[in-house]
Amino acid sequence: MSLFLLAAAAASPMEFYGFGARKMGRAGGGVALSEGAESILQNPAALAGQRYPQASFGFVGVDSEFLPIPPVWWDTNQDGSVDTSDEPLDVGPDYDPVEGIMVGVTRPLGSHFSFGAGFFLPTDRLLRLQTSEPQLPSYFLYENRAQRYELSLGAGVRPKWGLSVGGGVQVIPRAKYRLSATLDLKVEGASEGDDNAGDVVAVGLDVHSMELDLVPGFAPMVALHWDAGEAFPVLEGLELGASWRGDAGLPVEVDIDLQVNAGTGAIGDLDPTTLPLVLALGLGVFDHYTPSQLNLGAAYTFADTFLLTADVKRTAWDQMTPSIATVTHLTVEGSGLSVEDGEATDGNPYDVTLEPTWSPRLGAELHLPRFTVWPRWGQWAVDLRGGFGFEPSPLVSQTTATALLDGDRTLFAVGVGVATDDPFRQADKQRRVRLDAFFQYHIVGAGTLDRGAPEEPTAGYSVDGSAIPIGGHLLAGGVQWGLEY
Repeated sequence: MSLFLLAAAAASPMEFYGFGARKMGRAGGGVALSEGAESILQNPAALAGQRYPQASFGFVGVDSEFLPIPPVWWDTNQDGSVDTSDEPLDVGPDYDPVEGIMVGVTRPLGSHFSFGAGFFLPTDRLLRLQTSEPQLPSYFLYENRAQRYELSLGAGVRPKWGLSVGGGVQVIPRAKYRLSATLDLKVEGASEGDDNAGDVVAVGLDVHSMELDLVPGFAPMVALHWDAGEAFPVLEGLELGASWRGDAGLPVEVDIDLQVNAGTGAIGDLDPTTLPLVLALGLGVFDHYTPSQLNLGAAYTFADTFLLTADVKRTAWDQMTPSIATVTHLTVEGSGLSVEDGEATDGNPYDVTLEPTWSPRLGAELHLPRFTVWPRWGQWAVDLRGGFGFEPSPLVSQTTATALLDGDRTLFAVGVGVATDDPFRQADKQRRVRLDAFFQYHIVGAGTLDRGAPEEPTAGYSVDGSAIPIGGHLLAGGVQWGLEY
């Protein structure tokens, strides 16, 4: 028996909220800015031209709240049918909050080449793989997205004229799991003279072997960055950036060999019997899909005081596979029983249409006048940030076989940063220490999914026949400490 379980979590938490407190305080934009370790995920070409190595450490908290879904019909009593004897099912939706750490490091080699790495790690788990039932209402883009680590490696080189080129990879988790076991089911008759005892079912499970391999997969990235002022002084303050990342989404391959020995012991005049049944199960869990993406951006700084950023992002959601379990192959062998390919009926038929999206971002940053608190710390700098973004929903249409929920998402962000000289620096080294904080508020657009009211109780449909409300909000906040060393 082979099942292909498709669970696409749609990218990563850092792609969703941004990476680095400065970019997150501008709503995740800033592909055109050279901001050290914070540029690794968006534009590794912007790493080039750094004077000193950089390191940053941050904490991020992510939470969500959606409109409650009315109770739906489901086989809650597990009698094999959906009817009025089943208690209505409460599907929430209640998704786990996430707390995680951000780490970024960069290292220049000479004056024209730099490389670095960025890492996000949820503190509760390394990653979570979870499929969903298509008949039950769910926000398919938000369940798993923040529930895995993010690792990116990149480098940039700046030959001349302020133009930098770069590349890197984002690491995507992949797993292979194998299980071999034997299940013994045996019905034995009651002992002679025991009038009160009925037949006894003996169950035995022998797990022969289990094996789990975690291996990496890679999404490639290429990038460009141009500091126009280096080539043309009249354009001082203008920066342009572009990056492209390929898609990735590697399956979790699960192979299960299960032998079921069903039989009877001595019951009355019947002889003991054993009927072996061999099932070969292959499960493919396609999770944490990272779609191909194009990022374009521009930034302009006015007199070292006011910064404006504008970004647009195209994400190829049309290549995504929804998180729906689909039967693709079935093989069962046993005494008097043989089920070959093509004889299985898929219990989760679906027809979902997704489209690519273009997502704009606008950000601003005000650099307040510098001041001195203590001479050894040098001058202090305070930056105030804000940003706005819009993410259209990729979900175009679906049939009544699924209940995928989503809406256009609008996001607002604010942030503040403080920077000063390292008080422990050498006298001739002007290295900086900074602390930044940010907050984001995402609004999922209101709407409804009207599935109608069937005459008979139907799995996944609201008990009272009402439409399923769509909408909610997401919150993200955190702090980051960085330094040049």
